[in-house]
Amino acid sequence: MSVANLGLMRAFDEIARTAGVTYEAVVKSETQKILEAASKNTIAAKVKLIAENANAKPVRTLNGKRYFMKNRYPDALWKALQAQITASIKRRKEARGLSKKSWLQAAEKLNLTISVPAYVSSATTPGGDYPENVEASEERNGSDFGIRIKNARTYSSSVFDAIRKAMNGREKFFRENMKAGVFKSIETIAAKYPGLNLK
Repeated sequence: MSVANLGLMRAFDEIARTAGVTYEAVVKSETQKILEAASKNTIAAKVKLIAENANAKPVRTLNGKRYFMKNRYPDALWKALQAQITASIKRRKEARGLSKKSWLQAAEKLNLTISVPAYVSSATTPGGDYPENVEASEERNGSDFGIRIKNARTYSSSVFDAIRKAMNGREKFFRENMKAGVFKSIETIAAKYPGLNLK
């Protein structure tokens, strides 16, 4: 996925200039906020719906055979089918924060800390939590600095929307602060942008 926001890049320049910090410091601080917001914005399956959908499935396959769940079966077979449903619900609950976790994994690769709920940080599947789906790196070219993030976890359509919404949100936050006169003093900048560690 590729998401660019030129307005946000201009905002970074202005924040660096008025706060008296490096562009790199601003990019790192804002990336932290953006990734945290992107994780919040990414949709996760609801626990209640996971159980409802698993129990509503009309046909199940067990040991290569298909079973219609409205039919009657011997107790042992019925118990095995119910155990399969329970295991499926458990797996889906454990994996439900995996798309959100992709932004945490990006932050970790950049040595940034973001806050996420416990079900997100612990999200996994029987095959693991697939950190290889996410790439994140700092890029330098002379005095230029940037951060590149690649998130291949696009099976959830909300992943793309989440990062775009997060970036737009930070740009809007900057514009609102400009209108409010936040950038007229170091004290007010520090209050709104604590990640810059201004003194």
